Amino acid sequence: MSFELIQVIGAIGYSILAVSYFRKEKNKILFLQIVAYIFFTIHYYLLSGITGAICNLIGLVSLVIIYLFDECKVKNKNALIIGMIPVIIIIALVTYQNVFSIFPIIASVIAIMSFISDDENVIRGIGVICAMCWLIYAIAYKSYVAIVFEVITLLFVVIAFIRNQKNKKRGEQ
Repeated sequence: MSFELIQVIGAIGYSILAVSYFRKEKNKILFLQIVAYIFFTIHYYLLSGITGAICNLIGLVSLVIIYLFDECKVKNKNALIIGMIPVIIIIALVTYQNVFSIFPIIASVIAIMSFISDDENVIRGIGVICAMCWLIYAIAYKSYVAIVFEVITLLFVVIAFIRNQKNKKRGEQ
């Protein structure tokens, strides 16, 4: 597969992720992020970033489960989250390729932990940390589209956070 097509697959994923942060409801954020993770998994696999692909795949499965828990109004998601973190760490360490492999592991663990919260701003804040970790990984694996979109995602998350804060202040007045 051509390098350009691999970059396009990543661009689709990152575009969907950026849009997700502008959603107000948690279930809409989660749904769009599920779709984005599908593209991320394919993208990093094709770039031979196996740890990144595996972390995205595990993140995808976790997001689907969390999304279904939310849709079915399951209240106790903590056991799932606590169970997924060791799985992420073990599988990611087995697929460890180099020092850069630690960044998607960190991002994946933090991302899973963030979805315990129902506070959209916590999810957005975690998005900033995750984006920085994935940015480092993208640089290492020459995912040029990911580099651009991680920077853009960081900007979108900050803008969405500020916009949400302003909307909350207007609602309080």
